[in-house]
Amino acid sequence: MQTGNEEVWRAIFAEGHPKLKRFQQFHMRLPSPPRCKMCFVPFGGLGGTLMRWRGKRPSQRNPRFCNACDAFITAFPGGAEVELSILFVDVRNSVGLAERLGPTAFSNVMRDFYTVATQCLIDTDGFVVEFIGDAVAAIYPPGFCGPEYARKAIAGAEDLMRTKMPSASDGTELLIGAGVHTGTVFIGTVAGAEGGYHDVQPLGDNVNVAARLSSMAEPNQALISEATLISAGCTPKGLQARKLDLKGRSLPITAYAIGCDTALLAA
Repeated sequence: MQTGNEEVWRAIFAEGHPKLKRFQQFHMRLPSPPRCKMCFVPFGGLGGTLMRWRGKRPSQRNPRFCNACDAFITAFPGGAEVELSILFVDVRNSVGLAERLGPTAFSNVMRDFYTVATQCLIDTDGFVVEFIGDAVAAIYPPGFCGPEYARKAIAGAEDLMRTKMPSASDGTELLIGAGVHTGTVFIGTVAGAEGGYHDVQPLGDNVNVAARLSSMAEPNQALISEATLISAGCTPKGLQARKLDLKGRSLPITAYAIGCDTALLAA
């Protein structure tokens, strides 16, 4: 993780950089995914064709960013501490599924899962930061989402629970678990060997908490931390609090479980 340029990265993720927000709002009006994960410029469809004509295209070093955003994070390495919400979602029993399906069929269904999960996250203003094996990780920073960032993270989890997941080639529908937590993280740039790869990642205990909550959720269940509910101004609506001991962590976490037929946000 690189350090420096703290004011720049705090402006982007905590406050919302005015120029970047204008780009995001404009680009989201254009079709179609996939998009740059920072400025949301489209890479596909008519919008992608238009943007390529205007000189914006996937970066050769990291195709999840456009060439302009990749140049920006190269020129301004560093990061800042920011309070935000983190959401992890992963596939249950993926090891057995991979063994049963074989490499190609498993990769096909995971590609479909990434597509469906990512759409739920993007639709609720999530910033997808990583695909990790059978999981997708996203953050909801106030600089992108506004003051209701925690509510939007909960909405992302609820959308995931209500959305039909893809089925494998043998007819098995994927089962998922999710975790949402809110707290301060260090978010900033990382660089590969000799600067050949650049990315933006969150780090810290609160990221680990969200990942652990996801791993502890039952199939088709999301665990929402009490810290997220407090930040979102939500009440549990009769849901039972659960004290969870997270592996490798000395203090337990209070969380609430939601599924496809339960919710924390008003319809």
